[in-house]
Parts: sequence; structure tokens; C-alpha cells
Amino acid sequence: MGEEAPEFRVDRITLGSKDCQQNAIVVGDKTYVIGRTDDDSKSTFGIKILDKLTQTWIVPTVLGAQPPSKSHSAILVNEEKILVVEKGISLNDSIWFLEIDTPFVKQQRKIKGSEVVSWSKGVLGVAQKPVVISGPSGVGKGTLIAKLMKEYPLKFGFSVSHTTRSPRVKEIDGVHYHFAGRSKMEQDISEGEFLEFAHVHGNLYGTSIEAVESVTDEGKVKSLPLLY
Repeated sequence: MGEEAPEFRVDRITLGSKDCQQNAIVVGDKTYVIGRTDDDSKSTFGIKILDKLTQTWIVPTVLGAQPPSKSHSAILVNEEKILVVEKGISLNDSIWFLEIDTPFVKQQRKIKGSEVVSWSKGVLGVAQKPVVISGPSGVGKGTLIAKLMKEYPLKFGFSVSHTTRSPRVKEIDGVHYHFAGRSKMEQDISEGEFLEFAHVHGNLYGTSIEAVESVTDEGKVKSLPLLY
């Protein structure tokens, strides 16, 4: 017999108040409620999860930059993510994904030992994919990246990595590296703010998600060196 297909059912709940809207997305044994929350300065999305097996509500850890919202629609894409489209703003800025069971979310759920969801920004058209340049220290990764950026300045970009080591002579913070304190960088890593990181000669090196997004937001291909 084949594997039983998971239950995918989408419900929409619109509350009567003009200042509040919620969407409930049912995925298997969980219901994800995406609703607007208000404070004095801004409107943001609040996330709650109903575990139908235990009939308990869970407030998950929410990673990623959260979209502001006045009104929105939510559609289940697959068992890994929910598409959220904001209303009343330009199409380019209106598309977001709530990751509920992607590999990244699974990893963070295991690290934190609790329920996790993550926001990610959607893009229209063909999304740029990062180029990974991998090799041991000293083989010329930086030289290759510099050559790509020189010959194709409008196509390739390079994000600045973070490190806990001290700056070397002529190194500039924010240009060659973001020089960070170890406790702060370890905290950011534990909170899922880094795409990758490594321990090298007693120091931490890593690429933050924000640094990658700053390049892709410019419409450029991200050059990502690995193995420092």
C-alpha cells in the first residue's frame, strides 16, 4: 500500500472588525492562524498554532523580518509553506511566505526544542540563485569573486561576512568583514539569522541571511564563498 497522503485543507476566517483579519490554514493535525495585531506604531502579523490532537494553542518562535499588514489573503502552497499576499500595496512588496516545515524550520525547531515558523520575502519573476564558491583557505576564492564583480558589476554582488576575530591591518569593518562579538554572533546563530557559519582557528565566520538579502534585493547574483 502507498503512503497515506497528508491532509491539506484551507479555511478562511474573516472577523467582523474592520481592524482585524485572520486566516486559518489547516495542515494535517495543526491549524495555523495568521492574524493582524495592532500596537501604537505599526500593524504586524501574529501567529498561533492549534494542535488538534491535544486541543492546545501554541505561540511559536517567529524568525525573519515580519511583513506589516492592513489586510491579507493566505493560501497553502504545500506542507512546507503558506503564501501570504498583502492587500493595498504594490505587487512587488505584497508577496510573503510563512515557512512552517521547510528544512530550515525543521533545523531551528530541533535547535530550540519548540515550535518555530519563519517569514521569507517572495519575489516576482525569475529569482536570482546564489553562486557557491567552495575551497580551502588560500586557493583564490576572493580573487575569483573580485574578477566576477569587476567584469560583471551589474550582475554579481558580494555580501560581507561576519567574524569574531580581530581586524587585521587595513581591514575595514563593514567592508572586508563585519567584526562581531562572540556572544552576539553566537546568539544570532542560535536564533537562525545566519545562512551558514564555521569555526576556524578558534574564531567564528558566517554569512547572515540579511547580508544575502541585501545583495539579492539589488537584483544581483550573490557570490557565496565557503570554507574560510
